[in-house]
Amino acid sequence: VGSGANPLLTQSTPDMQLNKSGYIVADPDTGKTTKKGVWAGGDIVTGAATVILAMGAGRKAADSIHKYLTLGW
Repeated sequence: VGSGANPLLTQSTPDMQLNKSGYIVADPDTGKTTKKGVWAGGDIVTGAATVILAMGAGRKAADSIHKYLTLGW
């Protein structure tokens, strides 16, 4: 069980925007990050929260990814 983001993630993607707490900045409605073709959700975006919230973020991201892949959004 971890208490923060894996530093390898942020070290390997220096162009991905992070907030002042070090979490990935993602659109709350789609999960899209500032890096093209990358989505994020759950604790890596919000910090420690509930599994239900993480599942909801995953569902929104999956819908957005589907639209991106099929419609080019």
